[in-house]
Amino acid sequence: MFLSKNLRYLRRKNNRQTQEELAQALALTRSVISSYEDGRAEPSVTTLINMSAYFKVSIESLTNLDLTNVDEKKASHQKEVKKYASASALKVNSVYFDAKIQENALLVPEKAAAGYVNASDSTHFLQDHDFPKYSLPFLSKTKEYRAFEIRGESMLPLPDKSIVIGEKIEREDIKDGQVCVVVTKDGIVLKKLYDQSNVNGTVLLKSTNVGYKPYEVDASNIMELWKFHSYVSHNIPQEQDDANELRKAFTRMENDIQELRLMVAKIKTNDTEE
Repeated sequence: MFLSKNLRYLRRKNNRQTQEELAQALALTRSVISSYEDGRAEPSVTTLINMSAYFKVSIESLTNLDLTNVDEKKASHQKEVKKYASASALKVNSVYFDAKIQENALLVPEKAAAGYVNASDSTHFLQDHDFPKYSLPFLSKTKEYRAFEIRGESMLPLPDKSIVIGEKIEREDIKDGQVCVVVTKDGIVLKKLYDQSNVNGTVLLKSTNVGYKPYEVDASNIMELWKFHSYVSHNIPQEQDDANELRKAFTRMENDIQELRLMVAKIKTNDTEE
């Protein structure tokens, strides 16, 4: 991908245009243009189309060619010749059709998770940074969805680096054992939920991987909940090593029991002294 490099090159080639001037021309913010040029974010399909029209450069050249070393007109001519010679021009209509499909899933990349959590208004934060949006035909048009990059092995057999798509729900709609993307003030995690707010004001978060210890979070710290809908991954789910995971679980139980014994011993010692 040469988008970030090409964007800087085309902007400066265009009468040394500033990021602010380009942002105004594309109806974006300067910070969004900066994130594209730094490679911290990728534009949506709609934004790519607008860039292509503005700079009079094809989307393919904008993203896949190093325009600092290639004559765009020559490259475009060669591409057209090749396209018609192979009859691939028959696919042009489908490109225009796809561009009109409503985008119904916005992706929060892992590198943006901290900013997303710390933002006072997540919707405004996402709009300001123009994160990638995708059109997925199996998602309902009447519901709100969001996609998150998930790291780690706590939710095996879900592979590390999977993109999880969640449906927006409220905390009062939690069903025990339901898998959700949980956005708290401390971060974003994918866990099974058990609502204990009526008992002690907390929600228990549990991994599907028994090697990970469940933990509680204050219900008031939960900012957003996204019920697991589906996921996308480059990797095939791996079978868990049950014996190894059971050993981890037993080790964790032994540690918990030892902690309880120490607590009981301290209580007995205090009672004796009194």
